[in-house]
Amino acid sequence: MITSFSHIYHRVRNVEESMAWYTKHLGFKLLRKYSMGGGRVSGYLELGGVLLELTQAANPDTDIPKPEAQERRLGLTTPDIDATFAQLRAAGVTIVQEPYDARTFWGKQGAIQDPNGYVISLREWAAPDNPTYPDWQPKHEGV
Repeated sequence: MITSFSHIYHRVRNVEESMAWYTKHLGFKLLRKYSMGGGRVSGYLELGGVLLELTQAANPDTDIPKPEAQERRLGLTTPDIDATFAQLRAAGVTIVQEPYDARTFWGKQGAIQDPNGYVISLREWAAPDNPTYPDWQPKHEGV
């Protein structure tokens, strides 16, 4: 029986830069850094009990999507999206999409970009909605 996620695998251009960015700007905690055959550095970062495994891409030019592709890889939550965006903007983080009224949940969502070009969705849930709220109904037509 499967009980939970073990980790999320995330290939990056530069592991050291990515570890610094995720810990500084998003509050991840570095748990361990290691190197296996070939000297490629990897590491485990943790946020909310979930491990994000950052691994050096074998060929960053082809293994990582170009920033303009704006591939969304991660979705994170925040209790105050407006304050979070103000803090990230002040720190020079690239804002891809300003917070807006979400359509598939009650609350707001926006997006930022990490140093690899991946887009990260940030979400603020509006009570009582949450990932397991059983009585959710759409607020918008067409959803």
